[in-house]
Amino acid sequence: MKLLLNKRGFTLTEMLVVMVIFLVIVLVTSATFETIVNQVSQQQKSAETLVEGIVGLEVLRGDIKQAGFGLPWTFQAPGPSAALYKEAQISSDDVPAANFWPSTPPPGGASHWITSFNDPPNPPRAVQSAETLFNHDSDTSSGHGTSHGSYYLVLKSMLTGSAPAAKKWTNVAYVGGVHTMKNWGDPDRDLSAADRVIVIKNSLNTTPPTQQLMVGNGVLVTSGTYFARFDNYSSLIQPHQDGDTYEVYGVDSGDLTMPFNRSDYYVRTPATGFSPSCAPHTGVLYKASLRHSDGQFTEMPLLDCVADMQVVYGLDTSGAGLVNSHTIASFTSDQIIRSQLKEIRVYLLSHEGKKDRGYSYPSRYITVGENFGGTVQGRVFDLQTLIGGDWQKYRWKVHTMVVRPKNLIQ
Repeated sequence: MKLLLNKRGFTLTEMLVVMVIFLVIVLVTSATFETIVNQVSQQQKSAETLVEGIVGLEVLRGDIKQAGFGLPWTFQAPGPSAALYKEAQISSDDVPAANFWPSTPPPGGASHWITSFNDPPNPPRAVQSAETLFNHDSDTSSGHGTSHGSYYLVLKSMLTGSAPAAKKWTNVAYVGGVHTMKNWGDPDRDLSAADRVIVIKNSLNTTPPTQQLMVGNGVLVTSGTYFARFDNYSSLIQPHQDGDTYEVYGVDSGDLTMPFNRSDYYVRTPATGFSPSCAPHTGVLYKASLRHSDGQFTEMPLLDCVADMQVVYGLDTSGAGLVNSHTIASFTSDQIIRSQLKEIRVYLLSHEGKKDRGYSYPSRYITVGENFGGTVQGRVFDLQTLIGGDWQKYRWKVHTMVVRPKNLIQ
C-alpha cells in the first residue's frame, strides 16, 4: 500500500504540455494532408479534363475531316421533292435560345439563324459558320481587336450521322449490260436491306466534274424522291447505260428529309447539370445532330469548361493549290467551298482542372486564333472582363485544330 501511495501521477502542467504538443502535430499534419488532397484533386480533375478533351476534340476533328463526304453537287431533274428535302425545322425559342444569336437578321431572309444554314432547294454546303452572342465582347477600347463572340460551326456529310447506316457505302458499275457491286464481307460495313440510301452518279472526268444526286422515277419510287431502301436502290438508277458508275451511300435507318447528315457545333452554358469545377461564364462544347424524323436536334456534350470557339478558313483564291488567304467569313455556295477551301482551323479556349488558389495565370488577354500577315483571325479574349475576378486561378489553354477536309476537291 505504501508503494502504491508513493507513486505519483502526471501533473496538470505536464498534461497541458503534452496536449499542446499533440495539437501542434495534428495541425501540421492536417495542413499537409489538406495540401496533398488539394493537389491530388487538382491533378485528378486535370487528367479528367485531358481525357474529355482528347475524346471530344477527336469527334470534332473527324467530322471536319469528313465534311463533304457523299454530298451531291447537282440534282437530277426534276430534282428532290420540295416536300422531302428539308433541313432544320426550328423556331426562335428552341435550343439554343434566341439570346444566343445576334439581333441582326440572318442572311438570305431566314426566320432564324439556325435555319439560315439550310440549303434547300440548292445543293448542300459542306461547311458553314456564324458568330453567336456567347461570351460576346463589344468593348474594343483595350486595343486588342474588334468585337467578337464564340462561333457556331455547321458540318454536312454522310459520316457525321449517328446511325450505323451512315458509316456504310458501296459502288455500282454497269458494264456489258451487267452491274457489279462492291461487297465488303463485313456486316459492320455492308449495307442492310432496310437502310435508307441515296445514289450519286460520279462524273469526275468531265469538265466541270460533277456528283449528281439520282432521283427515282420508277414504279416503286415516286418521282422527285431521292432515297430508297437499300434493297430497292436500283429504282434510283433509271435510266443508266454501259460505263456508268454510281456511289450508294447509307444515310439513316428511317425515311430521310435531306440527302445527307448534318451536325452543328457550338458552346453554351446549360441550365442544369453544369460542372461546378468550371469557371464562371464558361460552357459546354456540344455536337447537335439533326434528326431526319422531325428536323430537330439531339445534343451530345463533348467538352466542359469552354470559354470560346473560333473558326478560321484557309483558302486558295489564286487556283495555285496553296493556301494564300485566311478568313472568318462563311461561304455563300457549295462551289466556292469545293474550289477554294483547303483547311479549317478551330480554336477552343478552355481550362484544365478546377480553380487553384495557389496558381496565377500570367496574362489577362489570350489569343483564340492566329496572326496571319499582321492580322489576328479569331479574337483576343479578355479573361478579366468575360470570366470575372477569379480568372487567374484557372489554367487556361487554347486547343488549336488544323484540318484539311479529305472530301472536297483539293
